[in-house]
Amino acid sequence: MRAEHLLPAITAITATNRQTISDIVSTQTDMPNWDDLVLAVDETDARLEEATSLIEVLSMVKTGDTVWQSAVTACNTVVEDYTAWKKAHRGLFLAYQNLEKSSIARNFDAARQAALAKILREFRLSGIGLPPERQQELAGLNSKINQLQEQFLDNLEKDSAQWHKHVDDNMLLEGLPSTAQQHFARLAKTAGYDGWLIPLNSNTYQQIMTYAHNRALREEYFIAWFTRASDQGPHSGNHDNAPVLEALLRLRRQKARLLGFDNFAQLRQASLPGGSTSKIKAFIERQIALSKPARLKDTEALNTFARDRGITDVQGWDQKYLVEQLREQRFGDALNELRNYLRLEDTLRRLCLFSERMFGVQIVQLRDFERWHDHVLLFEISEHGQTLGHFYLDPFKRNDELDFAGTFTLRNRRITAEGRPVLPIALMTCNFTPPADDQPCLLSHLDLRVLFHEFGHCLQHILTRSPHHGLSGISQLARPTAEFAGQLFEGWCQSREFLMWLGAHHSTGERLGEAQVDAALAALQTQATAETTNQLTLALLDFELHTSHGDGRDVAQVFEDVQRQIPQLKLPQSYLLANGFDYIVTGYQAMVYAYLWSGVLATEVFKQFEQQWVFNPETGRAFRETFFSPGDAQSLLSAAQAFLKHPVDAGNTPPCGGTD
Repeated sequence: MRAEHLLPAITAITATNRQTISDIVSTQTDMPNWDDLVLAVDETDARLEEATSLIEVLSMVKTGDTVWQSAVTACNTVVEDYTAWKKAHRGLFLAYQNLEKSSIARNFDAARQAALAKILREFRLSGIGLPPERQQELAGLNSKINQLQEQFLDNLEKDSAQWHKHVDDNMLLEGLPSTAQQHFARLAKTAGYDGWLIPLNSNTYQQIMTYAHNRALREEYFIAWFTRASDQGPHSGNHDNAPVLEALLRLRRQKARLLGFDNFAQLRQASLPGGSTSKIKAFIERQIALSKPARLKDTEALNTFARDRGITDVQGWDQKYLVEQLREQRFGDALNELRNYLRLEDTLRRLCLFSERMFGVQIVQLRDFERWHDHVLLFEISEHGQTLGHFYLDPFKRNDELDFAGTFTLRNRRITAEGRPVLPIALMTCNFTPPADDQPCLLSHLDLRVLFHEFGHCLQHILTRSPHHGLSGISQLARPTAEFAGQLFEGWCQSREFLMWLGAHHSTGERLGEAQVDAALAALQTQATAETTNQLTLALLDFELHTSHGDGRDVAQVFEDVQRQIPQLKLPQSYLLANGFDYIVTGYQAMVYAYLWSGVLATEVFKQFEQQWVFNPETGRAFRETFFSPGDAQSLLSAAQAFLKHPVDAGNTPPCGGTD
């Protein structure tokens, strides 16, 4: 694929889709049927989605290609116009509506009913009931919102890429893992420098904040990170996201009110049957209250430890570092030593073996395939000799590419009108530091969690048995449901028995011992509320921004109010976290709480694995049938209660049980 191929292809696909939908409506309005309406339109959706997904994936590795990016922008405009046309197509909506009311629909199974209800709900939330002039206004709002979201990410990427720190004295890097230091040295050499070059990205942020002994370096990096794309940062004003975010929030609120909702969060929750912003707010506040005693206890313990080390005023750039030092004081080098037993290739191989045992599948790495980088791997998942789907793994962070781990869908499973299965494809990226020349990629425990989290997403995407394009695949799931499998898989990373089976020394093959695992897990439980604090802060900030916009507070004031409720993050108001908060423009807007919600259920469900043995294949098969097979045909809460065979504790029940 080359840049000049993109626009002609997308233009041709959308033109064909328009004609196909017009033909469908002409024959399916009066007496619609499932195959000739639902499946026929699904085919048009799938063709366009698969093409745009492929372009999106390749765009991840073409960030510096201006010709490619220009072609992508042109494609986005064509897709945006087509999407607006389809969502406003009253004839198509009436055909679906007539199918819902028809006698044949009474005999639809639960999955067909769920798929049809979802289609109609999406039409209604897209403004199909509005008069034509209001639909045009909505289309204009959507276009502006899309442009602002793209600008937000573009500002963030450009501002982050501009910042780097050249170091010519390796004493400044004391404490950092050797792999990180060697990576910085390679970056410097590539850029024509001697010494080391420190980039501004999430992986490096974790390394600097956790391990760098030099407090001044931590402070400088911390400020650069939390003032990205703002008027306070090192490149202040060049790519300021503050006006972009304010405009985005204003337009989202206008869109919500145009559709009959008080705020954008209400609009988002309307896609979840039973969704309620008041329930979500109560859920977040309950999680804040439940975690408060532990957060206060950890804060006091960390402050005491800091005073013993001569730090009387713990700042944000001290917290991760002090937590690591406290863990080392209590448990020695247990966590760092764990890396030596988690070589990426070995860990991945055993993760595949484990998944084969638990879920009754076969996972084979393929060798002969086209790839966009030599590091990319491809795996095939099959059952009883029949291929179920494929997933790519792109493990390492490369310059000017994605700065986060994630799972992306290239194709959803579906059964065509001819009964032919179309198999799913996923891509998981992990954002790991590339291996040094003289040693393999060794995973930290956080890296291990990332690997398992994304692997869980891939299995959920591929192991669905749903035949319906609109229900299968993680791209079709509500955010809480989509995050559930990833968080559940992280549970095995906290299991003593599982880690002992998983870990083997990368050079000697020696197995992890009980004492090593116990020390590492105890270290992880020390100051464990730090992650909770971060999740609560982001969830509340996101939710407040999308429920309260228009009440007179700007973004900075909302953040200040959030920090009053959760003060442990220790960010001054001038540190504009929201300007670099990419979740609110990448599909998680008004739903960042999904990590908390799904985490509660994942914790409850994993207890079942612990009680029945973490390697129990019967539990694994039951989990697969309950959570993976149906796709988006049931609610996450209903699935959890069916699997556990008892109601979830009402005090921890998520705010609603709907799907999207």
